[in-house]
Amino acid sequence: MEDVARLAVIEQHLSDINKFNRVLHDLLQHINHILENPHDLEVRTLKNLYLKEAMEDEAVSDYLKYIGFQLVKGEYIYPKEQSLSKLRLAQVAIQRKISICYGSKSEFLFTKPASTFAQANKPKLKPVYVTTQNEFLLKVQMLFNDILKYENEEIQALAREHIPLVTLQLNAIERVREHQRQLKNGEETGNDLSFEIGLLMELLGWFKNTFFSWVDKPDCEQCGAPTVHERNENMKIGTETCRVEIYKCTQCSAEVHFPRHNDVAMLLRTRRGRCGEWASCFTLFCRALGYDTRYVYDATDHVWCEIFDYDTNTWLHADPCEYLLDAPLTYSCGWKKKLTYVIAVSRDDLQDVTWRYTTDHKEVLKRRKLCEENELLTTIMALRSARQAQVSEARRRYLVKRCLKELVQLMVERKPEDYETRGRISGSKEWRRQRGEIGKENTSYVFEFAQPGDYTVKYYASLNKYQISRDGSDIESINSFENGAYSCESIFRKVEMDWRQVYLAREVDETIGSISWKMAVKDDSLIFEQLAIQMTTALYETGNIECTVRFDEEIPQQMKLGETWHFKREFKQVVLACRLSGGIGDVAWQHAQLFRQPIDSEKYVFQLATRVIQKCTDGSNN
Repeated sequence: MEDVARLAVIEQHLSDINKFNRVLHDLLQHINHILENPHDLEVRTLKNLYLKEAMEDEAVSDYLKYIGFQLVKGEYIYPKEQSLSKLRLAQVAIQRKISICYGSKSEFLFTKPASTFAQANKPKLKPVYVTTQNEFLLKVQMLFNDILKYENEEIQALAREHIPLVTLQLNAIERVREHQRQLKNGEETGNDLSFEIGLLMELLGWFKNTFFSWVDKPDCEQCGAPTVHERNENMKIGTETCRVEIYKCTQCSAEVHFPRHNDVAMLLRTRRGRCGEWASCFTLFCRALGYDTRYVYDATDHVWCEIFDYDTNTWLHADPCEYLLDAPLTYSCGWKKKLTYVIAVSRDDLQDVTWRYTTDHKEVLKRRKLCEENELLTTIMALRSARQAQVSEARRRYLVKRCLKELVQLMVERKPEDYETRGRISGSKEWRRQRGEIGKENTSYVFEFAQPGDYTVKYYASLNKYQISRDGSDIESINSFENGAYSCESIFRKVEMDWRQVYLAREVDETIGSISWKMAVKDDSLIFEQLAIQMTTALYETGNIECTVRFDEEIPQQMKLGETWHFKREFKQVVLACRLSGGIGDVAWQHAQLFRQPIDSEKYVFQLATRVIQKCTDGSNN
């Protein structure tokens, strides 16, 4: 890691362990202050007298320039146009260097002073209130005040103890470097991946796959059998009074209590729940790592987060339940939810962000009946103004500019990307189907051919599109892999925005996923004469894909992966079926993949090639 190596050069130059320790401590404290207050240009100027003195050593001054500081009129300043990613990487490197030099007990060297400094300069925010009797507006007020619980320094420190930060940081650095390599080699287009977003991706993956678990209905604690819901009660548990769902075992009739905790400290211990618990705990982790974070409330019964990206000056949708980042149209276009009100709250900001999550704003307005639009706007402005009166003037000015930019962005209606059209994956299929969030169900599509000719059906995972051609000319295209499938059970299209790959896999919580395709001639005067099948697959660990081909009413034939399958025979219809299973651990679903390819690839990854001929009445075929 180059940053740590450069710090070793400073250590060698200073030749005084106490002086080096003080330089690391003071520089880390200054970096923390900038990252905590990126809007305040004054804090970007280095005013620490000890660091100024240390700057006389060329190794120290070179390091400051390396991480982005510039010498302006005799002062070292971190310019406002400079990406904060460099500072975040420097923060990681200094923390890593301290850990290497002084061991794990050295945490107090950077955590405690930095937190103390931030606490002394950060105002303690208080609840704010408006006069209203409207239940929905009171709910908005409650959310805006409740968000302050995530600002508790002790709770944030407790959350950081659970995060494998060094591992996530190193993985994020590797992710950023891989993205840079792909950009350099022309394998990828677009902008650099910032370290902050790389780390956020790692945090999302760790939280989803390792830390938190989903609960539809708890199993019996005595015999392990399934339970059924009986009733809800409010109970006092520890320091909070919360709603408790009470279930009855189907075997031994024992009662099982499932508390819906609001206390985030309790969630760090239980580490389970549904979307409310997931979003609450993930919000805490994001705040503990310094992200400007929103808790997002959907009035049609879902919650998630938003993270502000200082490099792009935009809020990024982040749903830990679904392992989604920046896919806001998923709920309306994938889950088919009829959204009405989507309210986002942070420590010092409040916004109606419904328009980021919907495509037809006029239609959405017709569904909004919980209050008058002017009432909602007035309430939001009053609450926001009261809270922002408690922050510094610099922060207030920054928030006003940021709000105006966001309002312009929210006015733009956009169409969904392919990765925003899948149904919900968290929760059992039965539970998702009851909520109407499972997405599109199978339509039993059949590729039917009505004329003689050489036909090909090609699927492009990168475009999520089928292309059908006859005698070399395109005749039809079908968007989305489900729309061309004969059957589809627990299969979804996974888009890895970080690794820039796309493929079909079984749904996250399913042990088996299956998909099939069917071709048939349209009338008895036609018949297929031959068939060739090509497909790309990827297996990891113990992942398994079983493929079979069934002609007419015959017994299905097992096919071997990695080969092009050729059949020289006559048939009226054929079904190709694939069954995905196996794998190890929480990411077992990823260990069996169909049609894996780079996102920007223009090659097909699946092809059915066949010939249709006229069936003659005299018994010969043409």
